[in-house]
Amino acid sequence: MNFPVIYERKVRYSDTDAQGHVFNVNYFRYFDDAITDYMDVALGPGEPEGYDMLLAHAEADFKSSAQLGEEMSCGVRVERIGNTSITFYLEITNKKTGALICTGKEIYVIVEKVGMPPMPVPDAIKEAIARLQET
Repeated sequence: MNFPVIYERKVRYSDTDAQGHVFNVNYFRYFDDAITDYMDVALGPGEPEGYDMLLAHAEADFKSSAQLGEEMSCGVRVERIGNTSITFYLEITNKKTGALICTGKEIYVIVEKVGMPPMPVPDAIKEAIARLQET
């Protein structure tokens, strides 16, 4: 699958559990880092003006496990843009072998900063995502 943004990370000791594997909740940290990089590439770094993105749904399917010292790649792409939400698809693989470790999906809702009501996805975001995913 084509991923316009890939976040890379080496597994650190603090990422692992007593069995020496990456603790399951840390995969969501990696997803968050990958989505942050994606939005930075699409829109430029910094805080958006007038709106925010709130996580509404997160899921992960674990295919294997990563261990201390392993280098991972987390590919991210937008799967769907709804009226007020953006759905991201993510895959984490072993950088060296390409073995699939985890897949995931996260849905973010766009909200106004004041009062936080959902709002339509701004055209600037739609256009930036379209440009990025065409590359």
